[in-house]
Amino acid sequence: MWEDRKLYGRERELIHLERVLATARSGRGIGLVLHGDPAIGKTALLDAAADRAADFRILRCQGMRTESELRYATLHELLLPVADRLRLLPAPQARALRAVLGLEAGTPDAFLVGAALVRLLSTLAAERPLLLVVDAAGLVDAESGQSLVFAVRRLSGSPVALLAGLRDDPAGTAWRELAALPITGLPDTAARGLVTAEHGPMGALRLSRILATAGGNPLALHELPTVVDDLAGTAAQPVPLGPNLRTAFRERVAALPDDVRVLLTVAATETRGVLGAVTDAAAALGVGPAAWERAAAAGLLTVGDGRVERTHALLCAAAHDAATPAQRRATHLALADALIGAAEADLRVWHRAMAADRPDEPLAAMLAQRAADAGHGALTAATMMRQAAAISADPERAGERLALAGRFAWAGGDIASARGLLDRATARLGPERAAVASSGLAGLLEFVAGEPERASRLLLRDAELVDAPTAANLRLDAERARWAAGHGVLDLNVAEISVRESISRFHTMIRPLPPAPLVLLWGLADIALEPYTQAAAGLRGSAAPAAVSLLPQLAIVQFANGRFADAEQTLAEAFELAEAGGVENVLAHCWALRTKISALHGDSEAVLDSAERVLALARPRRAQSLIASAHWHLGFHALSLGDPENAYLRLRTLAQPGHDARHPTYSRLAALDLVEAATRVGRPAEALEYYTDIRDWAIRSRADWAVSAAYACRALLCADDRADHYFRRALAVRRSRHDLNHVRTQLLYGKWLRRARRRADAAEQLRSAAEAFERMGAQQWALRARQELELTGRRAAPVTAHGETSVLTAQELRVARLAAQGLTNREIGTELFLSPRTVGHHLSRVFGKLGLSGRADLVDVDFDNGMRIVRPR
Repeated sequence: MWEDRKLYGRERELIHLERVLATARSGRGIGLVLHGDPAIGKTALLDAAADRAADFRILRCQGMRTESELRYATLHELLLPVADRLRLLPAPQARALRAVLGLEAGTPDAFLVGAALVRLLSTLAAERPLLLVVDAAGLVDAESGQSLVFAVRRLSGSPVALLAGLRDDPAGTAWRELAALPITGLPDTAARGLVTAEHGPMGALRLSRILATAGGNPLALHELPTVVDDLAGTAAQPVPLGPNLRTAFRERVAALPDDVRVLLTVAATETRGVLGAVTDAAAALGVGPAAWERAAAAGLLTVGDGRVERTHALLCAAAHDAATPAQRRATHLALADALIGAAEADLRVWHRAMAADRPDEPLAAMLAQRAADAGHGALTAATMMRQAAAISADPERAGERLALAGRFAWAGGDIASARGLLDRATARLGPERAAVASSGLAGLLEFVAGEPERASRLLLRDAELVDAPTAANLRLDAERARWAAGHGVLDLNVAEISVRESISRFHTMIRPLPPAPLVLLWGLADIALEPYTQAAAGLRGSAAPAAVSLLPQLAIVQFANGRFADAEQTLAEAFELAEAGGVENVLAHCWALRTKISALHGDSEAVLDSAERVLALARPRRAQSLIASAHWHLGFHALSLGDPENAYLRLRTLAQPGHDARHPTYSRLAALDLVEAATRVGRPAEALEYYTDIRDWAIRSRADWAVSAAYACRALLCADDRADHYFRRALAVRRSRHDLNHVRTQLLYGKWLRRARRRADAAEQLRSAAEAFERMGAQQWALRARQELELTGRRAAPVTAHGETSVLTAQELRVARLAAQGLTNREIGTELFLSPRTVGHHLSRVFGKLGLSGRADLVDVDFDNGMRIVRPR
């Protein structure tokens, strides 16, 4: 009902407003005052109410500080649009309102104005319901406010509604006689949704600091992400405010007593909330017990268990923001003096560094040393190193510290800050010295969020400048980047040694684990599962790009080993970290695997949506491995739908010179798809080329999947009974129910046997294929196998996906469960990394399969017991 206003988390308030309008429509007068902090959303709610009052006449006005001392100034603004109706009033009343409007000389009598206002509003309401909207009611002049309250209370029998927005509690004001609705901060879920909708995904630490400071204030949630980076708020650094928040809270801060303002500034600066430190520092600045009592009584601070909680964190931040530079320096020095324990030595240095108003090299060196040596989190160390650079006397030394700060930010998963710090370092040092100081950060940043080709060049350049161990790792990363850019460098003979050694020696972390598609290419998916799993477990909980980038690789290996549920879980975790960290190339990997899984399940909407996301991320960066993966999965999906023409157009690009999807690894992994599509569209010459490539790779790698694929491709190219021999050889190589190529070969062999009129043999292969496809959740492929089986005169036993008695696919089941919990399509899409349109497509299929009329019926479905409909008696 209210979705057009995109108000997050305001369901309770909107229900109240709807009731006010409904009461007025029923012919009864009513008034409601919305009150809450500056920028809490009162005006947005008043606007939403006005939008829903299309059948009302609406009169609006707004209190102005410059006019708050002018008698009837607000009433003048409110009534001016209906000044022509004054003629309908008795002459004394008309004269009173004409004086209010400045149309006639004289001083209006307050009682006569009130009576005239009652008469005028009731006359207008007789034509259609009337809505009066008064924003910033705290700045309305006293006479206007009293007249409006007087009139509304006497219009109980007329369709009139008054909505007013007020910053403070209406008690003690002219508005106290009307019902009041406090407007508080948005709930956490709604606050997260608003930030994500307006600013996209962001780092978890950054988001948590924004949410903690904003306290659900919509303006803060809108503006803080533009001024708060991932380093803001770490190492006892208060969160800054933007210009709009500063303006919104200026009067509120100015109205605070001086000692309370100082206390809030200290509380904002001592971000840990240690009571002793805040108390001693505040006392040193002249803050006594009275200030504490006033702050507690006003609900700004809460004291208990040795801690000071900033109950109103946004106002504390506003007080700190409003302090002068000298006042902030004095606060930092007072806190430095208050920290006397040995464990707080680092914080003492930090606060002294923050209080420095000129370069101080000894202090900068001390802070930089503590940032590098102490056991801080990476982002805290980055913040400390950045401040050390800020007070460094030597510009070159400052550049080196900025480069180190960038490296720490990289280790903490803050890509944006790492890039910004490296750029500042490079401006001072030049690219070569910045590369040495940052240990080759430029190429690493480019690899995870930029162009692989450029990343390779940067990594190789920096490998010539840094120490030997770092250089070795940079050269390995350069090889991986060239592979991602579409070069065959990792297909050289040395690659086999690299892949096998990486897997067998992963626990030493001497070599990074190779890209998962290479593991599949060399036929090492089974032995790679444990190393990838253990490596991910060792890095779990870290936001570092190395940890984030490993997760989609693990998911690919899990998928290849038939661990479909594990792969889905790992993929969801990878999505969350990649989006939060802005690691866009890793995010593209996630969407590529989502395309593959959706293609296996036959979910066309999700396939197209996911592939579009891959290509949107990969094409500007010329990441050919990602482009190739999207084309492969789109071609595979087209084959599953029985559309060999589109499949061939997509798949041929994997081996097409000059195409941005050309990639030797993926063209080999897709060999069976390529040969099947080519033969079905009458392209035998091209099919022979693809077969030759996979045959040569099978001979060279000895990977059992490649040997099997080569035999299957050879069988597809045979025009005689020799196909039987090659199909049987292909199936003899690999026997695994979760091996997709093995099951595909069974389907192809079954089709060939049926056409050779060997129906019993065909039925055996087709039944096995249909059951395996069902277990995988590969609905389209299972349908094809069942159709072929029926042509033999046999039927497949019903086998449900993932061992459930449900007719739903795994994705449909997940969507249905979340919808039954009351989540919207957008919320479900956020949870499952799908578009709202795709979620709607899934739900329409769910309703059809279960025979439901809509979402409301989902609450009656027992998802754990065969999808039975359980209705309350």
